Amino acid sequence: MRVIHQSPSPSKSSVNITFASGTTKDLWIESNVELDRKADAWLYLLLPVAMQLGEDLEIQGKLSKSAVDSFYTAKKELLRGHPKMTDIELIYSEPLLENISSKRQVGLFYSGGVDSTYAAETLADVSALVSVWGFDIPIKNERHWQLSLELIEPYAKSLNRDLIQVRTNIRELTNGLLEWGGDYHGTALSGIATALANQLEKVYVAAGFVRQSPNWGHSPILYNAYSTASLSIEETDPVKRIAKAQYLANNPRTLTIRACYRNMHGKANCGVCKKCIRTRLEFDLVKARYRPPGLEQRPSAKEILSSKMTNWDYLFYLEAINWAKTNSYKGTLKPLLVASLTRLKNKLRG
Repeated sequence: MRVIHQSPSPSKSSVNITFASGTTKDLWIESNVELDRKADAWLYLLLPVAMQLGEDLEIQGKLSKSAVDSFYTAKKELLRGHPKMTDIELIYSEPLLENISSKRQVGLFYSGGVDSTYAAETLADVSALVSVWGFDIPIKNERHWQLSLELIEPYAKSLNRDLIQVRTNIRELTNGLLEWGGDYHGTALSGIATALANQLEKVYVAAGFVRQSPNWGHSPILYNAYSTASLSIEETDPVKRIAKAQYLANNPRTLTIRACYRNMHGKANCGVCKKCIRTRLEFDLVKARYRPPGLEQRPSAKEILSSKMTNWDYLFYLEAINWAKTNSYKGTLKPLLVASLTRLKNKLRG
């Protein structure tokens, strides 16, 4: 895989990729701030892709020594967690340049959801929120992105924090090749953080749930591997999602949360997809005073029964219901029975 890196403008970084098959692909990152001019970000972003395809990675562009070192560390961790990926070689010829240290900010990846809102409310050292268009919201869905921005922009302003906006088409390459959560999510965030290395000295990623075992596509171990002497990438401490809902229950800024990624009805939160239904239950179980727009009502048994519940979804339901019961919140028996019946029904269908 031959990669030619360019910086057509201070706020844009792009690569032209030629695969072993001879096919080509153009990828890019854009931001409302100046991006790092080196190719370090693409070194990270393309690592799992090359390993999945079994192609050595040839980078034509300037790389820092610390990023190359992190490349090999991350490759080792990806091989440990993804035995089907192939060990590859890195080919480069440009002189290795170190990152120039300067006064930079501490950032937090902010999607507008429960996890990142909880992190934004509890991390005192964060001075900038980083929102990426092209990850959970497809780059072609401008309407949903604008709806999200209508919530994210006033939220950042209310906290007196800068908002860094990033737009990228990287998922045009990875969709269908890598599983987003299990293979690539952590790498994608690390790559974007590295593209912002001239703006940020540390970047937080909000932990989604309490893990029983490492998720090698998204883990503290992987973020540590991608970190360098000049840029620290760190996952926040894991907290149960319903405990986050309880923490946010009496905060009026909860009214700006965008938990939905479907945009099924032209709203920031459609209220009817399986993630919205689950989030509605979580905020209802803790009797929240403030609830995200479109998620104000407790879901009915019929709505839960109609959702396509995976094992992960079921575990989230169980975690929320058990936590609420342990903390003396009422109304847990019915959703427990309905969620269990829904999972059984979906298993039988499968």
